[in-house]
Amino acid sequence: MAEPAEKRQKTGEGEQAEEKKPDAEMKEAEAPKVAEPPKELEVDAPACSKPKLKEPVTFLTPDTTLNLMQSAQGNVLMSMNEGGIRHFFAGARANVGVSKGRYMFEVKIMEFVNVADASHQSLAAKNVVRVGFSTQGSSLVLGSGAENICFDSAGAMLHNDVRTLAGAKCFRDSIMTVLLNLDKDSPNFNTVSLFKDGKRACQPQPLPDSLKGKTLFPHVSFKNATVHVNFGAVPLAPLPFTCRMVQDATKADTSATKHEAPADGKYEVVYPVSLPDEGTFDWLDTFLEKNKSYTELSDRAILNWASQSGLWRQKGHSVKSCNDRPDKNFQAPELNDDSVRKAVYSIAPLQARNYIVMEVKGNLMEDERKLLLDRFRSPAFKKIACVVVGEPTVEFKKHSQKLILQQKQEASDKQFNAKKLEEKRKKIIEQKQKEMEKLKKKAEKEKKQKEREAKKKAAEEKGEKLEEEDEEKEDEEEEKEEAEEEEKEEEPPKAELTAEEKKMSFVKRDTKDLTPVVMSASFTKFTLPTKDEGFDDIKYEWTKGAKCDEYVKKWILERKLSMRIEDLQPSSWFNQQWAKWQTAVKAWQSKLNEYKSALAKKAAAKAAKEAKKAAEAKKAAEKKEGDEKDEEKKDEEKKEENKEAMQVEEEEKEEESIDFEALDVFGVDDILNVGAETPLFKEYQMEDWAMLSLRFELHILAHAFRKDVNDPERMGIHLDHLAFYYNRYFKKALSPKDYGVESFKEIVDLVDDAVYVTPRSVLGSLLDGEMETFAIFPKLAEEARRHRGLRLALGEESAQLKLSGAALQGQRQSAPKKQWGNAGNWQSTGYQQGGYKQQGYGKAQQQGKDGGKGGQSYRPYGWGGNKGGKASGKGGWTDKWY
Repeated sequence: MAEPAEKRQKTGEGEQAEEKKPDAEMKEAEAPKVAEPPKELEVDAPACSKPKLKEPVTFLTPDTTLNLMQSAQGNVLMSMNEGGIRHFFAGARANVGVSKGRYMFEVKIMEFVNVADASHQSLAAKNVVRVGFSTQGSSLVLGSGAENICFDSAGAMLHNDVRTLAGAKCFRDSIMTVLLNLDKDSPNFNTVSLFKDGKRACQPQPLPDSLKGKTLFPHVSFKNATVHVNFGAVPLAPLPFTCRMVQDATKADTSATKHEAPADGKYEVVYPVSLPDEGTFDWLDTFLEKNKSYTELSDRAILNWASQSGLWRQKGHSVKSCNDRPDKNFQAPELNDDSVRKAVYSIAPLQARNYIVMEVKGNLMEDERKLLLDRFRSPAFKKIACVVVGEPTVEFKKHSQKLILQQKQEASDKQFNAKKLEEKRKKIIEQKQKEMEKLKKKAEKEKKQKEREAKKKAAEEKGEKLEEEDEEKEDEEEEKEEAEEEEKEEEPPKAELTAEEKKMSFVKRDTKDLTPVVMSASFTKFTLPTKDEGFDDIKYEWTKGAKCDEYVKKWILERKLSMRIEDLQPSSWFNQQWAKWQTAVKAWQSKLNEYKSALAKKAAAKAAKEAKKAAEAKKAAEKKEGDEKDEEKKDEEKKEENKEAMQVEEEEKEEESIDFEALDVFGVDDILNVGAETPLFKEYQMEDWAMLSLRFELHILAHAFRKDVNDPERMGIHLDHLAFYYNRYFKKALSPKDYGVESFKEIVDLVDDAVYVTPRSVLGSLLDGEMETFAIFPKLAEEARRHRGLRLALGEESAQLKLSGAALQGQRQSAPKKQWGNAGNWQSTGYQQGGYKQQGYGKAQQQGKDGGKGGQSYRPYGWGGNKGGKASGKGGWTDKWY
């Protein structure tokens, strides 16, 4: 039945209304709900009738970085922007700190300075402003260390090198307000907040535990920017509530830092003079701990500043080539060209503050000291040399012992933790293996259970009763999980100092104060300062006066004996001697080849004659039964036979024979012909030639070193550096393994008839440096060969040489490793006035005489040639070096 039109209309309107209603509700549901901002818990500051701070809040020079420039009025701050120093943060800490109450201060960004592209990975952001609070004496760069907290212009909060998002981005003309709430009655007690242009930029951030209960000073850090700091009493951008500024603070709520000006108007510049690796920087740290107002000028301080500024350095900031002048390795020219160092030394004399100039090498060398003194020639500075040399004080020794124990404890903890990690790893593997075994047993148990159930079912069908197996009980017992033993937290063992470590006065570190090259080139020029150089005063911290000078001289002498000379080059004298030796060896080997060729020819000729004689005898026998021969022919044959017989007799007469084994080696006049045209070295094998060369090389090296160094205090080459000098002179490596031994001392012992090692581990030669011939070396080598053969015949296997192919061929290409040595005390036993008394060998020497074979009275290699001293006699000087 059709509905009336009116009803349909009403019904349609109703349906339309019903349809529209859900749409309206949907729109209301879809409308985003704006989160209500948290209720501001800060309230207007109450009126205070207590005495207010009268001292002006400002920045004192000792509490600012060197690159910060401050206006005379208005607290406008800017930083140096030339060279690499533009990448370093400038920082300034106010002279008034807050210990309670609620106070704020403002920083307006006046400008961001445009600098060259800093997109390189070693450079941090170009324009940054950081505002916050810090403790007195902490780092002047906000964000580094646990003693400060700040907000930066990029919208982050920083503490202890950790960056978290909290705040708002700020630009030019932005006003950054930091509010510190130390009011115990406030709900925001122990919090810090940032406001931008008078509006809250972040919720109150809790203070770290390291800052609670301490006096906190307003602090600002920035780079490539100019800022205006407002301490009050009127804010530039009022907050939604009234808050007192630092300048308007109650006096009881604040604490002021004071840096008294010197009574005579002169600030001090201290130059520590200390020997490398003898407490240099450890003493500096103790000095700075006691004298907070002093600013350190050193490369160490610059690197530390770069690290705090977030500048990336290859291998990190902890790895250094040395402590005094470490490599920069910033991979940016403006940071590696010493422009930062130059800027620091150019701005430092213009600022009224105390300095301590830590240059280990520079403060020990007179020429460099004068340059450092010249930088502070202004009469506003008093230049003091602080000599830290000799026996340390008891206080410093205790400090060193503490550092040594700390160093040892850290190494012990590292080893302990590594061991615990390894045990944990093994335990995890064992647990996994046990779990796998349990799963395996569980699977076997389930299999057995199914088999038992099947057997039980079959027995029930047959009406039989199945006996329970004892294994089931055993399985049940095995299934019981053993209670896991609770792992006890084991404390790392406490390190203790050994008796030897308790005697140490200085901490030994892997990183030395000077690199080996710098140390070697400079330590002989180390001197102590005098007032004549321009010092106003000289203070001795440890050993005093003349004893200090003696200490330095002794220290230098010890280093001369134990340190190598990196830039030493062979002299022309050595090159001449080396060339003559090579010529002599070549001639000897040529003579040996001729001798062996002659022997081979004689043997071949003799064999040929014997063969011919046998052939002729055979032919004569065959013809004996033949026709008779003419008498003339027989006479000719007889004459020929008589002639050959006479030739053989003559040859046998000409051939000389010698008893080579009974030959007195050191009595030979001519090593090329000891008899029957036989050379002394006829029995030499490859190892004998190798040992011959080693004798001469070590001998000539000992003499060449002393000639080239030309320093009577350098007695010779220390064994720790023998490989280095051997490579420097002969352009090849010397390795004990090539000679079948373990140390360089054992190498020298192989040829101890020519060279020796002093009690102080210095290489010395038993032979004179200037020789007319080199004949002594083949004689020594032949005598050693015979003695070695005798020992081997007696069964001494240790006498066998174990030379490698490299030693035999003289082709050792691997470069020697750099080594550091430290020699002990040496009391010379062989030196007398006039030089070393050469040791002899042979019967006379054994009887205690000066002579003997090889002694001073016996010179087979010639000072005057043969008997009568003729230069041309056997064994005397000729135009050949053999």
